[in-house]
Amino acid sequence: MRELIADVVIIGDGGAGMRAAICAKEVHPELDVMIVSKGRFCKCSTTALAWSDRMAFHATLPYTPPEKENWKFHAMDIYKIGGEVSDYKLAEILAKESAEALEYLVNLGVPFARNKEGKIDQFLTDGSIYPRACYVGPNTAIEIAKALEKRIRTMDIKILENTMVYDFLTMNNRVYAALAVDVLKNEQVLIRGKSFVLATGGAGELYRQNVFPAGMTGDGYAAALRAGAELVNMEFMQIGVCHTKLLFATSGSMFRSLPKIIDENGDEFLTQYISPITPDDLTILEFKKGAHWPISYESPTKIIDLAIYAHTLKGHKVFMDFRENPSYFSIDRIPEEILAWSEKVGKELFYNTKPYERLVKINQQLVDWLNSFHIDPAKEPVQVQNAVQHFQGGVKIDENAKTSVKGLYAAGECAGGQHGANRPGGNSLLDTQVFGKIAGKNAADEASVLTFERIKFEIPKIPSGQIPAKEVRNKLRDLISSSAFLVRMESQVSNALREIDALKEKGICVDENGLAYFYETRNMLLLAEAILTAILVRDESRGPHLRFKQFDPPKIEFLPRREEWNKYIVLKLMNRRIQTEVREPLRPKGD
Repeated sequence: MRELIADVVIIGDGGAGMRAAICAKEVHPELDVMIVSKGRFCKCSTTALAWSDRMAFHATLPYTPPEKENWKFHAMDIYKIGGEVSDYKLAEILAKESAEALEYLVNLGVPFARNKEGKIDQFLTDGSIYPRACYVGPNTAIEIAKALEKRIRTMDIKILENTMVYDFLTMNNRVYAALAVDVLKNEQVLIRGKSFVLATGGAGELYRQNVFPAGMTGDGYAAALRAGAELVNMEFMQIGVCHTKLLFATSGSMFRSLPKIIDENGDEFLTQYISPITPDDLTILEFKKGAHWPISYESPTKIIDLAIYAHTLKGHKVFMDFRENPSYFSIDRIPEEILAWSEKVGKELFYNTKPYERLVKINQQLVDWLNSFHIDPAKEPVQVQNAVQHFQGGVKIDENAKTSVKGLYAAGECAGGQHGANRPGGNSLLDTQVFGKIAGKNAADEASVLTFERIKFEIPKIPSGQIPAKEVRNKLRDLISSSAFLVRMESQVSNALREIDALKEKGICVDENGLAYFYETRNMLLLAEAILTAILVRDESRGPHLRFKQFDPPKIEFLPRREEWNKYIVLKLMNRRIQTEVREPLRPKGD
């Protein structure tokens, strides 16, 4: 087995991982810092590949309203809109550090849009009461990744590519090494370190419908669980209406342009599933969908997501048609205050115009970007579907980005506790920079006072089960996509858990796809059990976690949100079984 060594090992090369590596090297230049990338460096992470109609970086700047102690409103949005199931102290850190995080990126050359006064332009996005969303365009995340990569290339930071970390070696509740696979050579690798930062992103590959890059299989979550760390809020993941091929969120300006929502036959099907509702009400719901993009129990716009989902379950395709106004189009029902904050225009935009004309005026950058992929909304409908976009929970961290295992830190989408059921749009990019920096600094501080201990470990043998990895993965994706997606019913979730137990009993074996694929699938199996367990425990609806008594649109019955569930579910692995503990989050003082 090949053996590598570094003082600080960063696992993941997305926004959080790169920011952690930069900070670690800046505060302790004498340390060896290594970034481990599952693929080619800065070519495989969500940050480097993510798009949306206008991707946001959520920040409270000195001039963001309300200007007096405005960070407190940002922190309270994270906590309250998140459903009061996150740690308020972490929300405070995100809000307080957001301006500095943005300034750092500006100094690296990220070209954030500016208004006529030369200030960073900000608009209103989902999960906020004030406009804080900063942006470059559809490619905001990609521009951030480019700037961070450029900075790293100037520093003495080791980069290990095409290497998948799948487990940790621990002793006395401390991580001493990571087990990995060289993806290209199909060989195992041992990486020793003094401290480790998990920045492996989410687990979109569990779902058939997702907008994640390939390879996002939840390796960080699973490895942390097996090392003794805790997971939190794993039942919450953002699900929204997304493009089927380009893997981007059709949020904000696309819905506020009020396109016609049709199927492959050109039929406007929403009213088949939304009853009783007036055409005027449907206008306001579709318009507000742009400000409430991810599905949420607390938003009335959830019925649009559910109608789209119900129609696709019947075998239909769904499109946004920007060539014609919807039959229910009503100018009088457009909330001008949201339009003015979000797009800096008023209702005059809707007089004698078609959706495409409005989209061009609202977001020319998006239209140009779509055209670069030979997609022209002026000539053809844009196909969409419900898809998982972001995991709200993750490896539980404290204010120092520490996990419950010594020497192990986490940041970005891999981390949990900073976000609840929902989150303000753009807070995921902010999260990568704030807690990426914190994780990198504290991991480096810890490594600077430690010496390497040449501990001998017995390298675990590759498990040998009965079912080929590909067969297990396909089964898992079917189970999760049907029972842990938009519609969550107790009977389906319980049945899925029983089927997972059966898969665990038979075990997975390496197939023609190789070692990395095998370990990914093993991670997915553990993570699927964790997600389903959390879903079953939370017997209410909150944010994107929708529990139903009945789902037969237009007849639907939710399990209602309950105040006694203003708590989060912590998951641990004990005796090879997922154990749960319901805990009180860290709340605001006086709350």
